[in-house]
Amino acid sequence: MKISLDWLGDLVSWDDNTEELAAKLTAAGLNVESIEEYKVSFPGVVIAKVVKREQHPDADRLSLCQVDAGTGELVQVVCGAPNVREGLTVLLATVGSVLPGNFKIKKSKIRGVQSFGMICSSTELELGVDGDGIMELDTELPLGSSADELYGYSDMVLDIEVTPNRPDWLSHVGVAREVAAIYDTKVSLPRTWSSQQTGESLGMKVRIDEYADCPRYSAFGARHVEVGPSPDWMQNRLRAIGSRPINNVVDITNYVMFETGQPMHAFDQSKLSGNTITVQRAEKGVKVITLDEQERVLDEGTLMVCDDKGPIALAGVMGLASSEVDKGSRDILLESAFFNSLMVRKASRELGLISESSYRFERGGDWEMVIKAAHRALYLLQEHAGAHIVTDWADRFDPDRETPANIPLRKWQFNRVLGTDISTDEAAQMLQALGLKVQPMGNPDASNPNAVNMMVKVPSFRRDLFQEIDLIEEIARSYGFDNMAGGDGFTGSQAGIRNVKDVALAKIRSWFGACGYNELVTSSFQAAGDLERMQMPEDDLRFKTLAVMNPNHGGDITLRSHMLPSLLHVVCRNINSGAAVPLHLFQANRVYLPGGKKADTTQNKDNALLPEEPFLLQFAVAGNKEKGLDGVPADLLDIKGAVEALSSYLRLPLVLKVCDCEPWLISGQQWAIQDAQGENVGSAGRVSPKVLDAFDVNLPVAVAEINLDLVDLNPVEMKFEPFTRFPAVKRDLSLLVPEGIVYEDIEKVVVEAGGVHLNSVQLFDVYRGKGVAEGHGAYGIRLKFLSAKGNLKGKTVDYAIKQIIEALSSRLKIDHR
Repeated sequence: MKISLDWLGDLVSWDDNTEELAAKLTAAGLNVESIEEYKVSFPGVVIAKVVKREQHPDADRLSLCQVDAGTGELVQVVCGAPNVREGLTVLLATVGSVLPGNFKIKKSKIRGVQSFGMICSSTELELGVDGDGIMELDTELPLGSSADELYGYSDMVLDIEVTPNRPDWLSHVGVAREVAAIYDTKVSLPRTWSSQQTGESLGMKVRIDEYADCPRYSAFGARHVEVGPSPDWMQNRLRAIGSRPINNVVDITNYVMFETGQPMHAFDQSKLSGNTITVQRAEKGVKVITLDEQERVLDEGTLMVCDDKGPIALAGVMGLASSEVDKGSRDILLESAFFNSLMVRKASRELGLISESSYRFERGGDWEMVIKAAHRALYLLQEHAGAHIVTDWADRFDPDRETPANIPLRKWQFNRVLGTDISTDEAAQMLQALGLKVQPMGNPDASNPNAVNMMVKVPSFRRDLFQEIDLIEEIARSYGFDNMAGGDGFTGSQAGIRNVKDVALAKIRSWFGACGYNELVTSSFQAAGDLERMQMPEDDLRFKTLAVMNPNHGGDITLRSHMLPSLLHVVCRNINSGAAVPLHLFQANRVYLPGGKKADTTQNKDNALLPEEPFLLQFAVAGNKEKGLDGVPADLLDIKGAVEALSSYLRLPLVLKVCDCEPWLISGQQWAIQDAQGENVGSAGRVSPKVLDAFDVNLPVAVAEINLDLVDLNPVEMKFEPFTRFPAVKRDLSLLVPEGIVYEDIEKVVVEAGGVHLNSVQLFDVYRGKGVAEGHGAYGIRLKFLSAKGNLKGKTVDYAIKQIIEALSSRLKIDHR
């Protein structure tokens, strides 16, 4: 990858000369193979004016010109350009000058007439591809000034060796991130197009046959494009890194690719058939003509981008001539996509067609850059091609795509591996400087094998980070490998500060006690047959257990992998002994999962035999047969309220999401408990009757379980918000709700439609029966409107109510009674 320092300087700053910058980049892992000076200079080419033009006496297509080059004497030049005329300001290559391609200008005789120089076209100076005529200048520079003052350019270019696992370095933005980390500066991202919705339609839709082949494809529209030369600064930068300018549209897509690392392609929309772009695999024998004017026969399975008639591009490799942008193009369809790297590599190798685009896609793309890069290209099209950007665009992506999991990082481990004494804060700053997001965990000074000090969120441009050792390598690069030479190993001290989990557990026990719950202390062993009673699928990892080889007692010998059986045994004994119901119980303890995550094996390979030992909090309500609002079981409401109240008390952002997540809970009567990042950390719901029967429990049980090892137990910082001085306005609505619609959907629509003054929504009544249509329910909701700026007027609230009623009717078919 060639990096222009002129270009890089727009994105980041540094305070070293070129050689020192190259040395520091190499030390950080970006091997700078060479430093090249790129210079555009035209010695002997000057600004001149055609004073007089006459017809060549012996050639119809040649002109005899008298040119003023600022020397005080006119220069006679024979010129064959059709656009030469008197008064025209031009570039004159004087006798003795050398043009690109080592073309030397000599005094010559053309058809019997002496010529003392050459009036230049853009092609002859390699300033463009239009060689139909000489360049026509509009400048106030004095005659005789060097052409360098208009078109000269100087740059330093770094040639960087990019390893296959770092596709983010195949861009100026990616290298800028590294420079910013080295010099403790910030990256200034380039300007992008800002979307403003106007109701305008793109007129195209996107279909993807297999998301595995193309997880994301976006299409944007640019209208009334004026295809022509790109600006000089863009052409100079592209030439500096070895890319040939073509026209402003193509140059912009290439420029953004080298800037952000995201390949793009521009189609002439007028040459496309239909209104659907489809990403699909080719059948065997499909023939296409690519942009290099070569006919190619595709193998079966080659990934293509097609319109309604057929292929228009080889996905991630090259466009086809049938949809090429040319001088007559006016409407552009811009493609920005995330293609499967293996599919692109397969097509590129089978066709013998390696492009800058395929080179990047083969190494993996940046999910978030798909849209960001497109917006950058749209901004440049708007600025340098006179384009009108269509505010509507198509963005089709895999809805089931999983985001990479956060990576735990331990101070004990990175200092042990590197032989350093780096603090948690120092490590966090190094990772943040590289664009990684760091969430502190527990005690930052804790340093032991089990203490996770931070969770690191990997950005989409770092596809090479998967595990803790990868993060340690990043710390090593930032810290400096030379700084670790001759180290004496890890000498960090242990801190006697109370563990954050211990603090949280103390609060939890106190809170549950105050709420009338009794704490259970149950055995770490489980009885034979307990897991089979749990109605779990055969492949559930909790069926993998450990047993004590030489027990010193006659009881159970299998370490428990599930906590619910122990709770149900306690419930059964208490009910059978006549204890008053409902029972409110909780316990906090570990389970042992040989099939879970493996322990660290660096010091001892036998650690791989040890189980994962997550610390679980479990609480339950047993024996409550009452019904709540709309017939919802009261114990289910109790357990839901307990999760929400505990979250509020501990200031932990726990959220309940309706979904079936555990086989031993009743389908449709359970939630996943999620943290602020949307990660599952537990479950809640009613225990299945089959499971209760298996444990001889004849009363309902609702239970919640939270894996405290997955929760950041540091309380969210409290923020004070002043009370408003103005009274609230409350309105009640009675809604006729069809069966199958859950209240969560109703509340979501109300909040979205209610406007900025809607403060809260509360469900206070549900009725089904006489007076209500069959298949419907009457829901009573209370809306609270509030403004911090003054008393709300009735018409303001009435308008909000109207918007809410209309939204409920149009989106959920709910009528206002």
